[in-house]
Amino acid sequence: MILKVGDLIDFLNSPNQTVRVLWVSQHNDMIATIRVKLEKALPELVPALPLVELLAKQEAVLLMKDPYLPTVTEAALSAGRKRTRDRAWSLIKPLVENMPHIFYVNRRGKLIDDVVINARNGINSSIVKTTKKSIYGYLRRFWQRGMVPNAVLADYQNCGAKGKERNHTKIKRGRPRKYGNDLGVNVTESTRKVFRVGFSRCYASDCKKKWSLKAAFDKIIEDFFCEKLIDSETGKVTHVTSEEARQSGGIPTFEQFKYWCDRDHVRLEVKRKRMGARIYDKDFRGLIGTSNTEVMGPGDRYQIDATIADVYLVSRFDRKLIIGRPVIYFVVDVFSRMVVGLYIGLEGPSWVTAMMALANTAADKVAYCKKYGIDIEPEDWPCNFLPAAILGDRGEIESAKIDSLINNFNVTVENAAAYRPDWKGIIEQHFHLVPAMFKPYVLGYIEQDFRARGGKDYRLDAVLDIDEFTRIVIECVLFKNNHQEITKYDKDRDVKADGVPAIPVELWTWGQKHRTGAMRSFPQDFVEFSLMPTDKAVVTTFGIRHKGSFYTCTKAIEERWFDDARQNGTRYVDISYDPRDLDTIYLHDKEFSNAFQACTLTDRSRAHRGMSLWEIEQLNEMDKHGIANRQESRQLSRVDLNASIEKTVTEAVRKRGEPSGSDASRTKNIQGNRAEEKQINREVEAFRLGLKSQHQDGSSAEVIKFPGIKPKEAPDYSLPSIEEILGKEDE
Repeated sequence: MILKVGDLIDFLNSPNQTVRVLWVSQHNDMIATIRVKLEKALPELVPALPLVELLAKQEAVLLMKDPYLPTVTEAALSAGRKRTRDRAWSLIKPLVENMPHIFYVNRRGKLIDDVVINARNGINSSIVKTTKKSIYGYLRRFWQRGMVPNAVLADYQNCGAKGKERNHTKIKRGRPRKYGNDLGVNVTESTRKVFRVGFSRCYASDCKKKWSLKAAFDKIIEDFFCEKLIDSETGKVTHVTSEEARQSGGIPTFEQFKYWCDRDHVRLEVKRKRMGARIYDKDFRGLIGTSNTEVMGPGDRYQIDATIADVYLVSRFDRKLIIGRPVIYFVVDVFSRMVVGLYIGLEGPSWVTAMMALANTAADKVAYCKKYGIDIEPEDWPCNFLPAAILGDRGEIESAKIDSLINNFNVTVENAAAYRPDWKGIIEQHFHLVPAMFKPYVLGYIEQDFRARGGKDYRLDAVLDIDEFTRIVIECVLFKNNHQEITKYDKDRDVKADGVPAIPVELWTWGQKHRTGAMRSFPQDFVEFSLMPTDKAVVTTFGIRHKGSFYTCTKAIEERWFDDARQNGTRYVDISYDPRDLDTIYLHDKEFSNAFQACTLTDRSRAHRGMSLWEIEQLNEMDKHGIANRQESRQLSRVDLNASIEKTVTEAVRKRGEPSGSDASRTKNIQGNRAEEKQINREVEAFRLGLKSQHQDGSSAEVIKFPGIKPKEAPDYSLPSIEEILGKEDE
């Protein structure tokens, strides 16, 4: 058994002694562990073999789920918690990356002392002042809680009145001033309004004068909190606090102005507009990438990219409809060239589609292939790990949504420069190699003469739907991973010495045994939930509405959400969803242990079961087009109906003629008239089987004779007996 970084091992003889693997040596002979339940635990360097033997003897077990891993989403964190986390992470990041030195007792103290001294002396401006006790606390929390940046989050999320503004009273809010006799002034709603007006007028709008924030504050104080006095003799202008400001307690401070500007405005976006996008992005933009391009083994770095396939597909629900060309996402491991993730869909290259491919890297490939009718063994595609770093294109990977990948799973994100596909040369090759395998056999594949004069329209040859095309690509990937040898693979000394074939699965397997340490395994459902796009859904009387479909869940039923919506109006809730399958959406639930609850389609939306977001939108568009196309016919039919009704009423008025008699005489015997009309209707409407009847035009209708009925001289209006209908047995 090969131990991996992040593994949790529970000793059966000592239930409270659970350890986490923090580091694995290159040859898998030494590991670093820490006790996750010990309050003041520190890492220990121990041989790997005794732990492996305990696991083999079943005296210890490998925990499949990590109960200590923080499952909070990036969207659920406040700005203050993020700042606290980022400060703590900036302090310990150089320490936790300095492996294995940080695990040695005789070296760890010196390394921590250096961080504290540098922070105290201001040598590194990016590091805040701290103490050794704080550093040890951050390190211990990081190691014990999953080794991700979110592990250093403080445990005060349920304390205080987070996000709520304090009520305005005469008592000064906030920390008392240390110097001076002035207690300060509370910022009221009217003061905030003045701040907003002044900020927009002086700082945000007047970009030509390049007001500083302090200059904008000075102008606000001059215009709104001061009175101007002019000496009549000298003309000297002086300012004093206005009477209104004195009554309210005085003049607000610059710190209060900055605080409320941060609350009510996006200062960084305003600064970007003032400085210009090019200068801001060059000198002030946050840098989330790294220049380190070395890889030692599988999982050190993945590359991700997308392309539009040169083949046209048809719709799954109406194969006569051509739906265009799909988007293919590949995720490739740099060391082994193994395709570790795959996504094929109809959405354009974006964070949504990149999310699908990234989630697939951590997915169970046996189950994934099973969905498309392909049976494989785990060793055929042994990839269900997240990498230490991932390199992708600007755009989807540069999106703010990538923060969930960084902070929940400690994955370093790198962006290739614009117009530099050679930075991702490994994955670019797959866009030529994989299509070359199925090109000769797939109908609807675009050739070079497409749209040329006299060229063939290959769109008309489309026969594959997206599931069938996905199956073909998966089979090509499996062949490439397991059988195709890379002729130009640059082997290092160890790979050559061991005679490892340059086949991706062989390189991956060898790397897992000799170069492991970077790959990380996380619960698949949490990976997918963290990477899914988020949205707002509406709680209505008929269910939780999202993208035109209605959903329900246990929480909504138990808390009577839909009853409340019918009585008190709709409200919004936060959800995550998979655009490929909208049968289920995921409600953000802070009270739930896994941070989400699954919501399923109601019977009202049964027509949308088994469809993707794109297909649902296509059906809705078709319905709207149909309604619009039938508008003229519907309107003409309505006019015909109105004309027919009007004609019938006119004929009835003509037949009635002019009323005779008084109004009282006409309304006197309504009940008697009704009784006579009922008797006439009964005579007309009664069933008379076997009798000669008359058509409306006066001609005789054909009389159907039932067996056993004898003709009679006079009409008999009594109902026939069963013997008369069926005949007697002896006849």
